[in-house]
Amino acid sequence: MPNVKTLPQTINKSAVLAQIRAAKSAHMRWRAYAQAMISGVEISGDKLPVKHMDCSFGKWYYGRGQVILGHLASYDAIAAPHEMLHAVYERIYQILQGNGQGALHKLLRSKKTLETEKYAQAREHLEELIGVSDTLLKAMEMLEQEIRDTAL
Repeated sequence: MPNVKTLPQTINKSAVLAQIRAAKSAHMRWRAYAQAMISGVEISGDKLPVKHMDCSFGKWYYGRGQVILGHLASYDAIAAPHEMLHAVYERIYQILQGNGQGALHKLLRSKKTLETEKYAQAREHLEELIGVSDTLLKAMEMLEQEIRDTAL
């Protein structure tokens, strides 16, 4: 079993960079789904929130990516914003589904008021999601740069 600090000899730097670029592209599409959801667009089941280790990037990052890149300083900087991003997306989804509002709160407000409040609250979390997303993208760019500068 290869040591995480020692890279296998079969690593292709351009292939690893391509995987990271593909992950960044997928991330941008995923962020657009959150924005669409807040705009009232219904999203399909395959765009619903998942745990950070269950998305395609998470599976790569915590699997083969860790074996290949886990020794790089910039690798670890991706984990926290990636996990936080999934948590914020889940929060937005739960708000838009009406979860988390008590029965009394629902009884005291009209349906229109509840919808307005729900989307306003989701938009607030969208700002957080965009900030975390930007942090994640910067961390991925730093990893790309470190890969380019490192002899794999």
